[in-house]
Amino acid sequence: MKETEAEKNKRLQLIKETFQNVMPANKMLGMIIEELEEGYVKIHLPFQKKFVGDFQKGFYHGGFIASVADTAGGLVAYSLAREGDQVNTVDMRIDYLHGALEQDLYGEARLVKAGNRIILTDIKLFQKHHDQPVAVARCAYSIKRKEGG
Repeated sequence: MKETEAEKNKRLQLIKETFQNVMPANKMLGMIIEELEEGYVKIHLPFQKKFVGDFQKGFYHGGFIASVADTAGGLVAYSLAREGDQVNTVDMRIDYLHGALEQDLYGEARLVKAGNRIILTDIKLFQKHHDQPVAVARCAYSIKRKEGG
């Protein structure tokens, strides 16, 4: 049975609320989902001093950048899932292009390909300037469909 637009919007809103307000790591980091559509997400990580890894230069620790990338890519994968489906990260590659300063961080993820078992996403991580990414990532997620779904 095909999903109505209202059902799709309700499903995406539930995913957004879950990722933002229920998942402990995302909640602790203060991630904000600014946009969520099927196959696309924009996420915002407001800067906190605890994100600094290089205290001499004031750059983010790479693990926080990777967390934003994985969360953004995972949201894209979940945007294609249905109730009862299981989604897991199976591979992640990240290229750090330059240090992320003591400023807010944004992640923008897009669907590359959705297969029967694997969903592939590309993520751009940036600060003030969208066209000057601090990192880019490609993440793959397995999706196990609910029995009978």
